Amino acid sequence: MSDMSLKYRLLDRSAKEEVNDFINFLFSRQSRKKSLSISGYKKKILSVSVWKDSDLEIFKENQKLFNSWAIQEW
Repeated sequence: MSDMSLKYRLLDRSAKEEVNDFINFLFSRQSRKKSLSISGYKKKILSVSVWKDSDLEIFKENQKLFNSWAIQEW
């Protein structure tokens, strides 16, 4: 660990801030993993929206319009 602290001390101020931000990010990610529960995950999955075929029609229509464009040749 002394090797790590030596490297940290050799960094300039902005690099030290970046290291601190990254460490804080890792801690926040670690605490989020612990707080995940199966019931919470199920609720999250169930709240995902579902698209109907009628919702997708606009994309099919746009695809037809896009494919009908005439490409200018040089």
